Amino acid sequence: MPDTLRIIIYIIVVVGAFATLIKEFKKPQKSIFLILFNLLILIGFTYLLTDKLI
Repeated sequence: MPDTLRIIIYIIVVVGAFATLIKEFKKPQKSIFLILFNLLILIGFTYLLTDKLI
């Protein structure tokens, strides 16, 4: 059960970071820090997710 809960939390965080990234790219003045931070979150959680699923 804890592994399933952990995977669900990972997916929620990734979807939230992806939504924030899309919203940031739609702005006329983009924040490079926020874009890089969200990309790092996406890369890190994608690695953790694939590590847990395999």
